Amino acid sequence: MHVIFKLAKGLLYAHGLHLGKLDGYERLIASIYGRPDRVSILLQPYLYAMHLHGLSSQEFFRNPDAFIHASYNTVKYFGIDAWSPVFDFYNIEAEALGQSFKWDESREPFVDSSNYLIKDKKDLGRLCPPVAGESGRMPYVLAAYRRYRELMNMPPICYCCSPFTMAVLVRGLQRFVVDMYKDPSFAHDLMSFLTAEVVVPWIRRMIKEAGSSMVVMSDAQASPPIVSPALIREFCLPYVEKVIRATSTAQCTVVDTGTWGESRVKNATEILDIKTEMMRRGNNLHATRPYYLLVWYEDYDKVGIPAIRSYADKKKICLMLNVQHDLVGTGTHEQIVGLVRRLIREGAGDGRFAILINMVSAGTPPENVHAVVAAVKQYGRYPISPEILAEPFAMPVISPFPEWFKKYGLPV
Repeated sequence: MHVIFKLAKGLLYAHGLHLGKLDGYERLIASIYGRPDRVSILLQPYLYAMHLHGLSSQEFFRNPDAFIHASYNTVKYFGIDAWSPVFDFYNIEAEALGQSFKWDESREPFVDSSNYLIKDKKDLGRLCPPVAGESGRMPYVLAAYRRYRELMNMPPICYCCSPFTMAVLVRGLQRFVVDMYKDPSFAHDLMSFLTAEVVVPWIRRMIKEAGSSMVVMSDAQASPPIVSPALIREFCLPYVEKVIRATSTAQCTVVDTGTWGESRVKNATEILDIKTEMMRRGNNLHATRPYYLLVWYEDYDKVGIPAIRSYADKKKICLMLNVQHDLVGTGTHEQIVGLVRRLIREGAGDGRFAILINMVSAGTPPENVHAVVAAVKQYGRYPISPEILAEPFAMPVISPFPEWFKKYGLPV
């Protein structure tokens, strides 16, 4: 009932019925469906949380309590509206399937490119599907989701790897591209296996264990210039649709949001249409779904935010833009605030908008992340106006993270 009340409050606020102040979750809901009180700010704690707490990758990506507590502390320290437990979600299914990975204590595990799982096409016939929730580090993921739910008193957004990107992880990009051109029947066989035997059972198990109302697949490899839009439509979209049809329900929305590359094609709308299809195909009840159009800095900086904003408005979908992570890492507060002002001025519109902080590098001064958050809170107040955007920036007084952690942090 707690989550239902918050969901209803956010939805009502989005459509003009304001029943008190919004908390972070309610603000995100209002941002997805309409106009909140101000722009919603999200953070993927990820490796930055690991480094802030001095954890090794083995501790962070194998110990669910350390992972969730460090992520929670990071979000609370920076005053973020909403977050989800983001681990190395590209790796979980492939590792459970038997793909070998390498570990570096300062970063997430990465595929052993000298030892792909499917070296020969005959290897596909020898694969045994993982036991959903039990193979590899799947138990770690489920335990982390349970811990998140205990802390936040709501179910998490769950994450997984889409079949196309998983095919690249277990076959290798070069081999899989050759397969698509030279032996498309094998490429389709591999995609069918990964869809039916790996992704679908894993999503069903996550939904059952976490009680989630949303599962996000990510598909970084299904993007130009890695592959063409034509290959995405033939070898990716049909299997995304199959996953969604097999797992999405009226209570739980399953989508794929990881594609990028609008700036790598002649017509950016071609990729924006693919992104929209990756959410809509296989789902129904579209007006009720928490869809969002995530566009990365590398693309919106070249295509232009107004054009992407116009597309999102036509589709009546929330636009989410990320903050340029290298600028957050090394830029001045003036540069950081200037970027936030630009995102809000060109992207916020009359609602259906959110800003994401992701991929914060290990050496980033915490003050820079605080500057992003403070700028969003100061300049993102609706209705957006030139007068608000012209205000002098007011950097808040902040405590050093070690000092804050001693007073308020959860143990890791």
